[in-house]
Amino acid sequence: MKYILLLLLLLTLSCKNQKKEVLLADREAPLGWIYLKMYDDKSFEFISSGLIRGGDKYPGTYELENDTVYFKYEGLAPKAGSKAIISNGFVHYFGGKYPERIEIKLNKMLPNK
Repeated sequence: MKYILLLLLLLTLSCKNQKKEVLLADREAPLGWIYLKMYDDKSFEFISSGLIRGGDKYPGTYELENDTVYFKYEGLAPKAGSKAIISNGFVHYFGGKYPERIEIKLNKMLPNK
């Protein structure tokens, strides 16, 4: 009986720790792809992958204010920057070294945008 209770407790805890995707966006880049994955626990991953190189991952946390997302990276930030607007089915980065636009494939954050 103890083992069954322990197993149920472990299963319950593992289910609670699973992140749910609330926004997925991507676009094709020269020789690769750009991905943005945002989760319900306010974490995200910005991934730049290519055929020649592996993938550069830029994880961190985000804050959403109206339709603007503020990204706080755990380390280096991608050249796209740390601010973006969600509008018309795209995530539009601004304020970085270059503008980035990634098409939204799944959006549970702002259903009317």
